[in-house]
Amino acid sequence: KSRMKQLGYYVFAGIYNLHRKFAKMHNKVVLFNGHNHGLNGNLELVSEEITKRDQGCQIVAFSKQDLFHPNGGICSKIKGILCFFVKVPWNMADAGKIFLNDNLLPLAYMHTEGQQIIQLWHGAGAFKRFGLSTEEDSNVRKQVAEANKHVTHLFVTSTQIIPYYSEAFAIPTDRIYATGIPVLDAYFDEEDKKRRAENVYRQYPVLRDKKVLLYAPTFRATAEENAQLLEKFDIAKICQTLGDDWYVLVKLHPKFPSENITLHEHCLNMTDYSDITDLYMVADCLVTDYSSTVVEYVLLDKPIILFAYDLDKYDRGFYRDYRSTVPGDIAYSTEELLQLLQKNVDNAQKRQDFAKLQYDYIEGGSLERVFAILQKRVEHGG
Repeated sequence: KSRMKQLGYYVFAGIYNLHRKFAKMHNKVVLFNGHNHGLNGNLELVSEEITKRDQGCQIVAFSKQDLFHPNGGICSKIKGILCFFVKVPWNMADAGKIFLNDNLLPLAYMHTEGQQIIQLWHGAGAFKRFGLSTEEDSNVRKQVAEANKHVTHLFVTSTQIIPYYSEAFAIPTDRIYATGIPVLDAYFDEEDKKRRAENVYRQYPVLRDKKVLLYAPTFRATAEENAQLLEKFDIAKICQTLGDDWYVLVKLHPKFPSENITLHEHCLNMTDYSDITDLYMVADCLVTDYSSTVVEYVLLDKPIILFAYDLDKYDRGFYRDYRSTVPGDIAYSTEELLQLLQKNVDNAQKRQDFAKLQYDYIEGGSLERVFAILQKRVEHGG
């Protein structure tokens, strides 16, 4: 399987290098979504901004998951393979800028001189270790490091986390910029926040004028551990503790079998709700565990409780000591969680300290700052 993958990287890079030899650079941008479906998040915002700034610029967008859709028939699979191995590298070869939101391993063999290869990673901040900080396979480590030699810009949210991103991507710190990332601008746009909340209220009118607790835990490694998620988070007891003014929204990982959620009249299963940011806007309190959701939610300056009943077993690792840096009080058992909810606890100081670690700018304007850096590098021939 790894040999087939390697062959795929060579084919992708071969098509790119062939076209690059003869192609003239165009006023063209390629947006490659290697993380999920469609054009969304940072890449969508970049696309809109380029359209505003330069209407003559050709924008070509691809989503890896749309090309390799698991439910497609044989014809769509063949079409997807041809598109990925021919159309994508062919378009990348004569583009001035290529925007990514995940690692693109064929880069290791691509001759990208004179292009800007921009990594807008799909996550904000640095909480859990990720990328090469957790990768043990030496072949994968080497492949990622070789590919990322070609990345000219990696945009992150804070100067303090640059060393963690440098480790996770094997990218030197002088190519990492703490500008903030475009998706975060929504947290400082009152109109956008209202619109997002309205999306939720329109579909779930019962939530209007109610208080909302959002439970968004991390997916666990085994079925047994995943089953525990909702045994420990006792929905009936939590609804009883909170009272009738509250609703509990449960947002589990998409892989979690949602039929296992025991519903209560004051609990809604939001596992299939596509954009968690909308849910942040209606939530009055977030309960999570080791999930990176805290990194974005902290920008709203609303209470957060960490329900870490299996902290000693959770093995993903964190960049900083979990107990001393998390943005809220920690509950180590169901009883402790109920007590914190009963007391209506709000640890604003821990929230603010965490936000200062994760963000240089607790304000909008990330998209502007990203484009200012890219423009600067173009003017200086970088």
